[in-house]
Amino acid sequence: MAERVRVREIDDDEGRRLLRISRRGAESVVTWRRAQMVLLSAQGMAVVRVAR
Repeated sequence: MAERVRVREIDDDEGRRLLRISRRGAESVVTWRRAQMVLLSAQGMAVVRVAR
């Protein structure tokens, strides 16, 4: 049985900040990519899909 890995629930302020980073980019590509991954996980997307 596969385990589900998800981030904790994010609040509105965190969500807005992550959206801003993922839309406008960040100085660091790593930060931009992590913001996208956290948002997708918080929205319930499976880890396998996030990884793709």
